[in-house]
Amino acid sequence: MSSKTGSQRSEASGKDAVKKPSAKGQDVNGALRRAYESTVDESIPQNLLDLLSKLD
Repeated sequence: MSSKTGSQRSEASGKDAVKKPSAKGQDVNGALRRAYESTVDESIPQNLLDLLSKLD
């Protein structure tokens, strides 16, 4: 291998290289985002609120 080939490889693998997520990665990202949003939108059960109020 020449040093020219090695330098091209290091440039491509640096932090400046932009990688597009694969279709599978986008599916996982979307699924995680939907799961997070549905969890955030859930109401807090009354029995848990009662327990928290006893801590005050």
